[in-house]
Amino acid sequence: METSAPAAPVQPPATADVHTSQDRQAITQYRKLVNSVERHEEATYGRRAAQTSNRPVRLAEARKAVLLRCRGRCENPTCGGQPTDVTDDGQPILEVDHIVEIAAGGRDHPVQMVALCPNCHALKGRGRNREALRAVLLSVASRAHAEWKHPSSG
Repeated sequence: METSAPAAPVQPPATADVHTSQDRQAITQYRKLVNSVERHEEATYGRRAAQTSNRPVRLAEARKAVLLRCRGRCENPTCGGQPTDVTDDGQPILEVDHIVEIAAGGRDHPVQMVALCPNCHALKGRGRNREALRAVLLSVASRAHAEWKHPSSG
């Protein structure tokens, strides 16, 4: 199994290296956040918030079909490189995602679902260009679904 070396931690600017007001502001903000965590940590440690959820019922077969179709690779055609590491059971690190969320009227069907590496999943959900990426992914999912559902005979 191929593993990559762990990424080096992001180093904070050393006090002598803090030249910009942006560095000083970032350090000040970081310290404020940590101080707040330390003030509240003891009161919240081990506590759980009660929640009720109204999650849609999902079809396991839809997720399995997408994972089969992707052949272990991220389906974003512009993927910058998915992790070379795998899960404990040897599976690729992929997240099956609904391109149009079910809550927004999307289907729980492989025609509008994709397998994405964690980075592409974040881009699809939170990236600045997420709407353009979603359009590309809808096309990719639709085309791949059609090819797998009705393969040409050679």
